[in-house]
Amino acid sequence: MKIFGKSNNNTEAPLEPIAARAWLILFVCSASMFLLLMDSAAMFVGFPFIEERFSDTASRITLSWVVTALFIFMVSSLLVAGRAADRFGRRKIFLSGLFLYGAAGILAGSLPVIWVLILARSLQGVAIAMLSPSGLAMSLNEFPPSRRAYALGVWGTIGALTGLCGSPVAAGMIELFNWQAIFILTGGFALLILIAGFIVLSDEQEGNSQLPIDWISAIVAVMAVGGLTLFLVQGQEWGFSSPVTLVCLCIAIISTPLLAKRNKYQTHPLFPPAIFAQRSFTIGATGSALCQVGFFSIYFGLPLYMREVWSWSPLKIGFALIPLNVIPLLTAAVAGKIVDRQGPRPMVIFGGIWSGVSFLIIGFFLMEAGYILFALGLLVSGLGAMAIGNNTTIATLLDIEDDLLASASSASYTARRLGSALGAVLTASIVGNRLGSDFKDAYIWVWILGAGAYLLGSLITYLYYPRRNKQELSNV
Repeated sequence: MKIFGKSNNNTEAPLEPIAARAWLILFVCSASMFLLLMDSAAMFVGFPFIEERFSDTASRITLSWVVTALFIFMVSSLLVAGRAADRFGRRKIFLSGLFLYGAAGILAGSLPVIWVLILARSLQGVAIAMLSPSGLAMSLNEFPPSRRAYALGVWGTIGALTGLCGSPVAAGMIELFNWQAIFILTGGFALLILIAGFIVLSDEQEGNSQLPIDWISAIVAVMAVGGLTLFLVQGQEWGFSSPVTLVCLCIAIISTPLLAKRNKYQTHPLFPPAIFAQRSFTIGATGSALCQVGFFSIYFGLPLYMREVWSWSPLKIGFALIPLNVIPLLTAAVAGKIVDRQGPRPMVIFGGIWSGVSFLIIGFFLMEAGYILFALGLLVSGLGAMAIGNNTTIATLLDIEDDLLASASSASYTARRLGSALGAVLTASIVGNRLGSDFKDAYIWVWILGAGAYLLGSLITYLYYPRRNKQELSNV
């Protein structure tokens, strides 16, 4: 049985009912996304205060690992985490991830030592990798095939709400207490969800794959993804021509074909060929990664612009970005209902075009027109973010069987997170070390980058993603 589909051939027939238990499991499992987005928002607001606290004892390059360690370890672990969830049980991996994240967060908040903080952030990255594919797989398995896009729409609504409130909440915690409070807050939340998970989740969510894990492939996969992630994330700090950066790139280049070759000839490959045999998966993952390049080039770049050109405080910047998430918050669930009826392809194409055109208009005409018009542009651009959002995930996983869902989800998440890293890296390369008016003049290329990535993702989806008629949609 595919993970998405319809129960009958009449697309206008009533959709299948959703059990109350499915909603409980969805809200518990959405903790993976909540923690990642809240963590990003907290780091966005809190890093200047962390830097201030350790400025006398650690260099800026060392301090940057407080932010990048989580991302590097998360992306490096995602591929293996999904396979481990299929093999050892999604519930076990998910609950273990919650415990690891919560314990590491409380450790980071309680013991303000820089190396302890970096270690805790690394463990939290592994924890989020354990949460993401297993949580999504358990959630979708509880919903009827005809309602799974709607479920992902609600999942997206929770994400948009986190994005809307994350920065102001983190800023408030810092104002009331200190930067350590944001780690204790997210860590404590993870432990509360852990308790709820023990109550709500049962052995039925474990999955049933008994295939062994090829640990050699797992190590090679970590080397391939980890090397590429280090190259992208740390290259700006280390220098893209420095020996250590080039070594990371070489490790990724050598490991990737070795992984592909070993995966092809193994009796029990780390990544089942059935996943990559689906054109919807490969094209969907490509489009999803490009959309992440577009979004993160803007999301990462705007705070830099607001700080460098407008000299805004972190708290003001946090509130200024709220319009980006308003429309996704209000419409993500409705978009899921539409995708249940029509499939994800039209929505992804529309979202890419809308976002690309919106970013060009904002960059060329609204950036310096005053905050009201600028905020209105961000608000309107959110319609494109809503249309893409989790619909790229739906497009990627549409033809994947239930028993391969965690493995496919981890591969999809990896593509998305690498797209996020690439968007941030390209933005940093565009603005470089420019200051003042030079920064302002160069920043238009960030808007062009974001728009171009969105439009390219939309074009690839239009040209290569499988078209489906109503009969095909009803039988998926």
